Amino acid sequence: MSAISTGRNGLVINHKSFVNHCQNVKNKIKQLLTFHPKEWIGAFRPNSKYPFFVRGDIDGFVALFIGNLSTLLAVILSLQPILGDNIVYGKILPGTGLAMLWGNFYYVYMARKLAFKEKRGDVCVMPYGICTPGAFAFIYVIISPTYYGCISTHDKAYCQQLAWYVALASNLITGIVLFLLCIFGEFIRKNTPSIALLTSISGLGYAILALNEYLPVAETPIVAFIPFTIVMLGYFGGVTYGPVPIAVVALAAGTVLGWATSLNQGSLVKEAAHLVKFYAPVFPIKEMIQHMDTIRFYLSTTIPTAIVIAIGTIQCVETAKRAGDFYPTHEAMFVDGIGTLIATCFGSILSMTAYIGHPATKKMGAKQAYSLMNGLSYLPLCFFGISSLLISIIAIIAINLVVIFIGLVICSDTLAITPQRHYPAFLFGIMPIVADWARGTIISGASNAYSNFTLPNAQFSSNVSSVITGFSYRGLTNFAGGSLLQSVFITAILMYMIDRKFLRAT
Repeated sequence: MSAISTGRNGLVINHKSFVNHCQNVKNKIKQLLTFHPKEWIGAFRPNSKYPFFVRGDIDGFVALFIGNLSTLLAVILSLQPILGDNIVYGKILPGTGLAMLWGNFYYVYMARKLAFKEKRGDVCVMPYGICTPGAFAFIYVIISPTYYGCISTHDKAYCQQLAWYVALASNLITGIVLFLLCIFGEFIRKNTPSIALLTSISGLGYAILALNEYLPVAETPIVAFIPFTIVMLGYFGGVTYGPVPIAVVALAAGTVLGWATSLNQGSLVKEAAHLVKFYAPVFPIKEMIQHMDTIRFYLSTTIPTAIVIAIGTIQCVETAKRAGDFYPTHEAMFVDGIGTLIATCFGSILSMTAYIGHPATKKMGAKQAYSLMNGLSYLPLCFFGISSLLISIIAIIAINLVVIFIGLVICSDTLAITPQRHYPAFLFGIMPIVADWARGTIISGASNAYSNFTLPNAQFSSNVSSVITGFSYRGLTNFAGGSLLQSVFITAILMYMIDRKFLRAT
């Protein structure tokens, strides 16, 4: 019997490939659930060939800590105007700290297990932390629309709680999808153009991380110009600043200029000091489940976000393999899924993932202690509100510049692997996300401005499509709907059309 048959629509179906995939899924499930006592016990035994701490761990820790800190501070700054200090510091951050501890410690366990199994001393732990694109996708595509859609008819406190609960429910789905993708993620990666998956995340990088974060920079060029130059020269021009990480130099320069120009003020530090106290983790499972019915409106964001995180983890594992460290792909994805679920169950709306940069970290000479240090360092930041002090001391503009760099790198990395003939598909693919950002910016900004006048905010919100002129607001709204999922489909369809693979395009 032939291994290949043709369906009614002419699509070629490879039965042998499908059977092989099912067998691979079975093997992965078996491998994930099989008890390996020798390897597990070996991971906790002292290993003279694999030193616990080396000098390179300091450099690795600084790089990973600053990378996570930049994302965390940017997320706090984006969430504060919407959710307020009580939810951000008292509910979201403690859950984030627990998830950071879990992921960093488990990745160390994976490294020790690999070192014991292969009898090596040069194994480097994969970096782990907050998923930057996923965080901003939730903020601008889920939290912001939920809050501003509610504020016209309900009080502020209710809308803040609602937006938080909806984001938690969405993050729960993300964690579950990530957990399932530890089995099926490789199949999705092989059967979906990687450019299409990366275009959606590039759209977030361009619109939300780069464009949105550059607007405050353009507002205060005197403070931002020197840090901006430091970031561009350091990250893109190859200029080094001795042993000091580029992000640290940019943050220091921006902070000095911020205080010199009174952009930073002592009164803000005093206000932030009141937020420094112990915040116990919350467990909002009941409220989260009660709002599960609302997430159907945001599945077009949660599912692509989970897929992109899964694909990113696969790529991180692949880069680690090229650097000589062969980690199990499904186990790394399992860690990310459980980390996201831990964060969600304890109040955080942030997804967790492996970080790109394992080869660079390994070149620094880092091994395992840097990851433990990173996980432990975020406990005081997240449980005691110390991050509020950092935000009041460090110039916010300098933080924005690091986030802008992240957004630009995401886009440039995707372009680097995109064939030139597929550039139109890539450029068109990011347009729905830009439209979504524009729609959200217009509505939230105009609603906030309108609330300062005597007319009720509800009157503006209900008639917004009729009072906005000069462009097709209805077209903008339609194009922005389900932006992440739409980006994946549009890019894939256009790529297949350009390659004249019309059956795949349909």
